[in-house]
Amino acid sequence: MPRYDAHRGYAPAPAGDRPRLLDLMLPWAAGILVTLIAELAVAVVVWDWVAGDDPSNVASPARTILFLHLPSALCFAFGTWAAAALHRSPSRDSRVRHGLAAFAPAVALQLVIYLSQGSDLTVITFLVQLAVLLVGCAVGFLVDRLRNG
Repeated sequence: MPRYDAHRGYAPAPAGDRPRLLDLMLPWAAGILVTLIAELAVAVVVWDWVAGDDPSNVASPARTILFLHLPSALCFAFGTWAAAALHRSPSRDSRVRHGLAAFAPAVALQLVIYLSQGSDLTVITFLVQLAVLLVGCAVGFLVDRLRNG
């Protein structure tokens, strides 16, 4: 909440006084946006250029991993990296809050994917998508850690 100073009028609250949830909003928004844009780009590349709108072109297990799962993991990595990169101090100094800022967008998007599959979700698809999520998040977080030392 802005403070009133008689000489300068209203001034924004210092970053330390902001609610901690607000420190997470920008990373979450960036993580979701980057992941969705990357997934859209992958969908355009795979379905328009590679598969040509014919799912049988990516029907083999090797092609499914190459054209669907690895790019999806890369999209989660980009989203996790974007969220982690935009998370700022002092909230970034806490491992729990930084992990929450970095991983929550990807986990939320994956939950939406699980819920949208409904009765088509099998144990193997759940486990494969979970592995894709874990690999993507780990790579994105590792890139952020390497970038920040």
